[in-house]
Amino acid sequence: MHSQWLVFPFRQAWIFALALMLAGCGGGNSNANYTPPPPPKPSVSVVPSTALVPLGTNQRFYATVTNAANSGVTWTVSAGTIDQSGNYVGPTSVPSGGTAMVTATLPGTPTLSASAIVTISSQPVTLTISPATATVKAGFSITYTGTVGGTSNQMVLWSVNDLPGDFSYPGLMTGNQYNAPAPILAPMTYSVVASSVADPSKTASATVTAIPLENQEVQAFPIKLGTSGVNGTTPDCCSGTLGSLLVDQKGKQYILSNNHVMGRVGHAAVGEPIVQPGMIEALCDSSIPKKVASFTAAPPITSNADAAIAEVVPGAVDPTGAIIGLGGVAADGSYIPAPPSSTIAAPMVGMAVAKSGRTTGLSCGVVEAINGSILMDLQAECGNPSDAKVLFQSQVILSSIVRPGDSGSLIVEAATSRPLGLVVGLASDYSFASANPVGLVINALNAATGTKLSFVGGGDHAVSCTPPAAPAAPSTREAGSSATEHPATAVPVRHEEVERAMEVQSRHETEFFAHPEVVGVGVGRYQDGSALAALVVFADRNSKRPSLPAEVEGVPVRVVLTGRFGPGTLAATRPACGAGRERKPGAGLR
Repeated sequence: MHSQWLVFPFRQAWIFALALMLAGCGGGNSNANYTPPPPPKPSVSVVPSTALVPLGTNQRFYATVTNAANSGVTWTVSAGTIDQSGNYVGPTSVPSGGTAMVTATLPGTPTLSASAIVTISSQPVTLTISPATATVKAGFSITYTGTVGGTSNQMVLWSVNDLPGDFSYPGLMTGNQYNAPAPILAPMTYSVVASSVADPSKTASATVTAIPLENQEVQAFPIKLGTSGVNGTTPDCCSGTLGSLLVDQKGKQYILSNNHVMGRVGHAAVGEPIVQPGMIEALCDSSIPKKVASFTAAPPITSNADAAIAEVVPGAVDPTGAIIGLGGVAADGSYIPAPPSSTIAAPMVGMAVAKSGRTTGLSCGVVEAINGSILMDLQAECGNPSDAKVLFQSQVILSSIVRPGDSGSLIVEAATSRPLGLVVGLASDYSFASANPVGLVINALNAATGTKLSFVGGGDHAVSCTPPAAPAAPSTREAGSSATEHPATAVPVRHEEVERAMEVQSRHETEFFAHPEVVGVGVGRYQDGSALAALVVFADRNSKRPSLPAEVEGVPVRVVLTGRFGPGTLAATRPACGAGRERKPGAGLR
């Protein structure tokens, strides 16, 4: 007990002494002697810091000012000239020492400056372009390379021009990418020109030949499918895709496409002509397309199937059901026709798929979602007299492999060529495409016609979108569409996960569509590489993002911003096409 009393006062004394020490050091008033660091000093830098400039040529310099209220600079140069935007022009003769000094100075502060050393050369600028010659399919693109020598300024300006005496539309350049016109009826050759920014007098040119895309050509009978076509009575200038071939129990064959391509969205009469190519490929000249089939039937557009069939004119269609490109791509880039498999495939999330259509030809992608409910905006065009909104259910949602004009294309499993979907529409930003499952399509057509239809085809075979040996200057697909082999299949989404997500979707789908921004709901992958299924909600990117829960009944909700969905036909007005007809044959519509 006595020892406890001895210990406690000792502790009190120690704490008291420590408090006195802290008080002597300033204690809680530690900021009294604090000195803030000095502000950062202003600085100027110049890019590039060195440059090679031939006599009389151009080089752009850029100045960066930091830690100063004024970001502007004054440019000066020891030889040559420079404007106050940093555009330097080399002198007409080499200065003493062979160099010039370009200086950027902060106004009012002559000590704050930075300089670049410019080596003045008497050697000229050189420019070459590659490839020197190329062939590109209509609507596709190719990338050029301009190589500049003798100067640090590597910038090149690009243009494409008609050859002398040619007044057709030559396509356009986007940077160094040439985009071929479409459609064209015959091969057309143009000049791609590169000019040096350093020395605009230095140019180089290459010739590019745009050729008709096989899917857009006027074909001799019997035609291959996956080709351009449309109902020939439509008052509009339209094109879609005549996708594949069906046969009934009596052996009659029918072209399969969309109601909005061949059936005028329920307004077509039996016997109306279905023509190849479509009117846009014919530059709206109705004398060019030839009748290949007669409209037969289309289920109601509200049946979740935007489909139509047309009985084949004898001898007009390849009876094997061959589709352009379904046999792959030859070494020279041409498409090899082949029939699909006659066996139907069930779509699965992540399945690699392929299709051949009027606009993008053969393209490969993946199934992004299944059991999709998609709100489609149908425009009053291609024989449809009025706008309409239709909710399609049980749809297949695909990656970006479709463009306007591809409606009616047959989607097949890439590994087997088994049919799984009929392209119906695409998002307005081209980020996704939608397709009717072919099982649903066949059932709807059977109910509408009282027949028993099946696909004309052969055995299973793989479909590849890349040639076995790429040509020296391969063309790629139009901007934004799939130009590569189908992606390697990711880890599969577990079947039980998909089934459970579909059950939850059926109970809560109306809640999602209560948000006006929502344009579709389906079951897909939670995130790239994940085996977890999710409810994928497609929302209009031009509206506010919908406020949705992160999960519903334990199933994750993934919101994807996209454009609104509409039919994948391509339409133009007759007057616009009339102007196109006045150009020489083979001219592309602007």
